[in-house]
Amino acid sequence: MPQTRAVQARILRVAILLVFGVIVGNLLVMQVVKHEQYESQSLDNRQLRTRIQAPRGRILDRDGRLLADNVYIADITVPNRCLGQAGPDSTLEKLLTWLRLPRYETLDRLAGEQSAGRPRLTLVANAAMPQIAVIEERGRELPGVKVETRSRRRYLDGPLFGHVIGYVGETLPNEIGAEDDPDGYKPGDWIGRDGIEAVLEEHLRGQAGYTLQEVNAAGRVVGRREVELRPVHPGRDVVLTLSQALQDSLGAAMGGNPGCAVALALPSGEVLAAVSTPCYDPNMFTSGISTKDWQALQSDPGHPFLNRLTQATYPPGSPYKIVTSLTALQNGIAAPGTAYAPCGGAYQLGNRSFRCWKRGGHGSLDHTGALVHSCDVFYYQLGLRLNIDQLAVTARLLGLGAPTGSPFKGEASGNVPDKAWYDKKFGEHGWSRGVMLNNAIGQGELLVTPLQMAVLTGRVATGLADLRPTFVRDPAPTTSPGLRALPIDAAHLEWVRRTMRQVVDMGTGTRARVQAIEVAGKTGTAENPHGEDHAWFVCFAPAILPEVAVVVILENGGHGGAVAAPVAGRWLNAYFAQKEAPEVVAP
Repeated sequence: MPQTRAVQARILRVAILLVFGVIVGNLLVMQVVKHEQYESQSLDNRQLRTRIQAPRGRILDRDGRLLADNVYIADITVPNRCLGQAGPDSTLEKLLTWLRLPRYETLDRLAGEQSAGRPRLTLVANAAMPQIAVIEERGRELPGVKVETRSRRRYLDGPLFGHVIGYVGETLPNEIGAEDDPDGYKPGDWIGRDGIEAVLEEHLRGQAGYTLQEVNAAGRVVGRREVELRPVHPGRDVVLTLSQALQDSLGAAMGGNPGCAVALALPSGEVLAAVSTPCYDPNMFTSGISTKDWQALQSDPGHPFLNRLTQATYPPGSPYKIVTSLTALQNGIAAPGTAYAPCGGAYQLGNRSFRCWKRGGHGSLDHTGALVHSCDVFYYQLGLRLNIDQLAVTARLLGLGAPTGSPFKGEASGNVPDKAWYDKKFGEHGWSRGVMLNNAIGQGELLVTPLQMAVLTGRVATGLADLRPTFVRDPAPTTSPGLRALPIDAAHLEWVRRTMRQVVDMGTGTRARVQAIEVAGKTGTAENPHGEDHAWFVCFAPAILPEVAVVVILENGGHGGAVAAPVAGRWLNAYFAQKEAPEVVAP
């Protein structure tokens, strides 16, 4: 028995020695014989989580024409740490030389990206093929340098849709989400900064995807195996109410003159075209705008960033006489045939003389004739018979004094003064009924946006109380304007419409005529304390069963009938010609 135990013990010791020997042998093989092989594999077996940016949704016009999409370009990027490396043999120095990049300008730009916290810096945006070839050929000498494909926003019509579509810009440090937030913005992402791009950011943005890849120590992919952690969800398309063709026609009709023009479909309120000039080119922002270009835009005396459609306010001028007339009719102050003292070119109130735009005067006119020929003296006398609150009520019913509900940021409310406003501004006894003369003709403290005037024109044309402008068809608006009638006597509205037809047929708006189509309109000249008067024209067509309302204002343009009415006329001709043109069917 003791002998058996001794044998077993020896066998156990031998077994232990054998096992130990195998382990030691394997360790020797791994650490000495196959050291380089295993070291290489350990480097190659690192896994990298890669974020794949979602393509931004497209923006299309009402007919499906592309207005904004994405193009794919290649950037040459370097790790953030490269900027701190010095010496002639550093990766960055090699790249500056081999790619023939301007040294100080490039280093200054990279420093800005580094301070923004970006893990990788864009050395060359939208690299040319010869530059990409250098990286591919000398990749082993450039650890961490990558050629990365990304999408860049493209605006096919440039400034024409600038204020409506807006533009995208790179994320700022305060917009970047947490590192572990898969849906947060990351450095280098694009975000809508203005217009529809900003308003519908969540709709257009999409959702980034994630993959796992095998990379080596230099960060280069070494295996074909790729694991999808989360699929990419592209951004959704947006369809506008605007027409590219009608927008182009309106831009051409404006001729580059500073101002604004807008056309609404009736009775829906869909915006068919909206031009604000001057405007910036949104393509300037798609690769990151330079400081020089940004400062040039900011200091431009034409204010290209100002969306005159919703952000600029002007005195409404003579188109406001529509409000004055409706107020007088509604309150029983005047009838269509009412006449006052003849117009001799001016009206005297106390020691002040209020001039008519027609220096020689209009002579004797009744209410209808005064609106057709835009006689200021008649409206001075009519205004004195009204009170300021009566005017304010009508103006607000027609859409003035409050934002229109457009989707754009910074929409102005304008100003429709009432007694409370004047009491607060000047004191209860600090103003007189003399303010009614200016208010009656659309001057004084009244301020409106062009889009508000389009709403006013559309409501007068249709009699609808809730008509509002819409710019987007898809995604569809969450609310419908409804068909509630204006609380204004239908006969009074009809008289205004008939009189507006006469304005274009025989009055101050004859230059807005359209062949075979009756147009109803109102001209205006708004005094401008900073320069030449502004020219207004508002209209709808056809005069019976109207389809469109058009508003034009030309800054420092002078008389509305001479310069603004022809702009509307040219666009209306294009609109009705397009309607009659046969549809082209693709073969």
